[in-house]
Amino acid sequence: MRRVKREILDPDGSSRGFYSEDNRVNDLTGREWVFWTRSVITKPYPPKMQHALRNQHGGQKPPDLCADLLRVFTKEGQVILDPFMGVGGTLLGASLCGRRAVGIEVSPKWIGIYREVCAREGMAAQETIEADAREALGAMSGRSFDCVLTDVPYWKMDTASRSRGTFKRVGGEAKPVRASKLSAFRPEEYASKGEWLEQMAGIFQQAAALLRPAGYLLSFIGDMYRDNEYHCLSAELAEMLRRIPGLVWKANLVWYDVSKKLHLYGYQYSYIPSMIHQNILVFRKENAG
Repeated sequence: MRRVKREILDPDGSSRGFYSEDNRVNDLTGREWVFWTRSVITKPYPPKMQHALRNQHGGQKPPDLCADLLRVFTKEGQVILDPFMGVGGTLLGASLCGRRAVGIEVSPKWIGIYREVCAREGMAAQETIEADAREALGAMSGRSFDCVLTDVPYWKMDTASRSRGTFKRVGGEAKPVRASKLSAFRPEEYASKGEWLEQMAGIFQQAAALLRPAGYLLSFIGDMYRDNEYHCLSAELAEMLRRIPGLVWKANLVWYDVSKKLHLYGYQYSYIPSMIHQNILVFRKENAG
């Protein structure tokens, strides 16, 4: 029997639209569902929630963006797993939208920053595990999660250079980037991109084993311009994840980061893109795998 639809009102009395009791994915109304089916996210996310503190991490994500993603792919009260939590964008996002979360992070520095952010914001900290994800996930066989949302440590990102100015010639000097997650995640193990992909696939396979059937697995992944060549890391990682039993690739969302500045890379010599977007790979666990 078809269940009823009911109108959902905001605290100010305005209507969010109608919610169907048949909705098994999230708590969105039909109007909100349509909005979030767009494949490009252009919504601005101004710096907030102790951004200056969190920005010590080279790959931090806006908590509000993480909250929006969790509203799309989970229901209130469900449990989220982040095997590469960094400074806790996923965990903060979960707190903002009424979800529980568990974050795994190998660096005590990033966990400390996350907890300091929670203290300054007056928020209860979510569960954190200080460990290598490969070891921690193997010890969590008795647990189950409704969603995985994470941002992988990028291949060679710590050793790449990036111009801080407005002009850089091909082969010119550039200032080093800030330390990212990879610096604490044993970068010496990734002698090649192939090895990095194999390691990431292995970790995602462990995480997928903890994901309930019909649950979603999402990963931020930015493409990369390195050694005079464009690396479509999103496609390469997605191909590895497609091989994990039970996972089905459902979407590639593009987050257009309006806060990114443009740089005049390669002017008059060679076209080099300013990377102002990231991909969010969306997989669904179609069976028990």
